[in-house]
Amino acid sequence: MPTNIPSISSFEDERLRLPRTALSSPSHGIAYWLKRDIVRGVFDPAERLKLDLLTRFYGAGLSPVREAVLFLAAGGLVAHEHQKGHRVAPVSLDDYLDTLHVYDRIRRLALVTAIERGDDAWEEQVLIQLHRSKKVPHVLPGDDHEGRERWQRAYMDFYDTLIGGCKSPLLIDYYSDLVARAERYINLFADQSSDHVRDHAAEHSAIVDAVIGRDPVRLNQLLDESNERSKSMRNSTIDALKALEARAD
Repeated sequence: MPTNIPSISSFEDERLRLPRTALSSPSHGIAYWLKRDIVRGVFDPAERLKLDLLTRFYGAGLSPVREAVLFLAAGGLVAHEHQKGHRVAPVSLDDYLDTLHVYDRIRRLALVTAIERGDDAWEEQVLIQLHRSKKVPHVLPGDDHEGRERWQRAYMDFYDTLIGGCKSPLLIDYYSDLVARAERYINLFADQSSDHVRDHAAEHSAIVDAVIGRDPVRLNQLLDESNERSKSMRNSTIDALKALEARAD
């Protein structure tokens, strides 16, 4: 059964309940809710995704729920078991380290490609999203679930626009899947207290300056610095996963 964390589908702010892109079908809408709920920890790792439960939970029909689960199975947040249906993807230290490794490289490749391919219209949208993200208060995990999701949405919209300059659907899809997997580990296991003192607006502004300034050397330097600032959260996640696996032995 889902945890006591409220589902994104129950949020009062309609802007948070809908996908960032236009809904093309009920299945895509439910897939968006389920994806965000898995990432946010509404469903536990390895929890069985029973279709009848999900239809009641989201107030949706069986067919779109089934399709939504299949959508997410392709992105790594849902695992299929032969003749047993689907589960939320399990977690492990090895998977976390692998996710970080590939995520870092895909993000760098996408941003460097955006430097090469981004046009004037893209630059304008990047600056708009940067401005919008600065207006959203940074909320750490806690009781304000909608405030936290509002911050996450602003962060995602900014990076999605920035990454979009690469003009590669494959890179964009890989990035989207990896960032969701990485975010889930942060939400479930990281000590995020160190994130409170980070100046995300300044970090994002510097990255935008490097990308729009077509300076890949400066960009990679900034990404290295960002990774160093995230070290405390990474280490706390690693420690939590080691403890989880030790208890399972």
